[in-house]
Amino acid sequence: MSPLYCPQTVSQLGVTLFTAAGAGRGEAQATVSSLITSSLMGHDSHGIIRIPEYLGFVSKGLIVPDAPLTVERTGPTTARVDCGRGFGPVGAEKAIHVGIEIAREQRTATVITRRCNHVGRLGAWVQIAADQGLIALATCNSPIYGHDVLPFGGRDGRLGTNPIAYAVPTGGDPIVADFSTSVAPEGKIRFARNEGRAVPDGWIRDADGKPTNNPNAFYGPPRGGILPLGGGAGHKGFALSLLVEILGSALAGVGSQDKDVFGNGVCFIVIDPSAFCPLAEFRRLMDETVAYMKSSRPAPGCDEVLVPGELEFRTLRHRERDGIPVDDATLAALRDHAHRLGVEFQMAAAN
Repeated sequence: MSPLYCPQTVSQLGVTLFTAAGAGRGEAQATVSSLITSSLMGHDSHGIIRIPEYLGFVSKGLIVPDAPLTVERTGPTTARVDCGRGFGPVGAEKAIHVGIEIAREQRTATVITRRCNHVGRLGAWVQIAADQGLIALATCNSPIYGHDVLPFGGRDGRLGTNPIAYAVPTGGDPIVADFSTSVAPEGKIRFARNEGRAVPDGWIRDADGKPTNNPNAFYGPPRGGILPLGGGAGHKGFALSLLVEILGSALAGVGSQDKDVFGNGVCFIVIDPSAFCPLAEFRRLMDETVAYMKSSRPAPGCDEVLVPGELEFRTLRHRERDGIPVDDATLAALRDHAHRLGVEFQMAAAN
């Protein structure tokens, strides 16, 4: 297991590193906050592990610090947000707030992004809408360099891990679902590789299309592939992934094979439930729905039924108290970037 570190000190180091790399303090804080929260909620694949990755993107000119964001209203309920190749979490946060604003006016909204870098954990952005009493759905594709997922029946990657997320308000913690349409996101395979662990059966294949549990066989070279969600019914995960690809590329006027595209193509759909039902009544009905789901008797080997997001909120409260794991490879990468940028490296272990 990776050692645990104090979230506040990791956050301070991340902000210091990003500002030393040329980011404005506001965008550095927003980006680091989203990554720290991902780690706190147990999504290590989209958490602290991404700080050195983003710093590398900045050094290569792939992320543009302080990039201008522009919003184009393309219709009464639609908008396009050009993120200027800046930090992805900053662009995603802007896009969901545009969607919230339009949904307040028009009861529903659809917002797509252009030139948006990696947005981190997709569920973070739909949760913002749910926290304000709105329903939100999001899809997120990857450009051709991230096409590691095999189409059902194929040996060569043609899709990203293409997550879908949604969030719905309740009387307590919102329901927040966030899942890749592949059997696992690439970041979880990377995290397993960094910790020297094998991945479960049915996750990946090597370059010859043979099943493997070795993350290194996936990364190659030559590169292997990640299987679509669904196992023997992987045609369903493939179909969902293709939908995500369409909403993130063709709908935005971008080709799936465009080699000049970098980052994510995000689509947000936001619905105001009060258009159909008073919000207080909607929350009550959602609480009834959650209670009904959880009333199902636990299956053998399970303690209880968990609704989407419930485990993440529990993990958040535990990790806020106990600390967040940082694997040795990420720790070394953070130290290297600190040396490169002339920043004092400080990471406090959790008590």
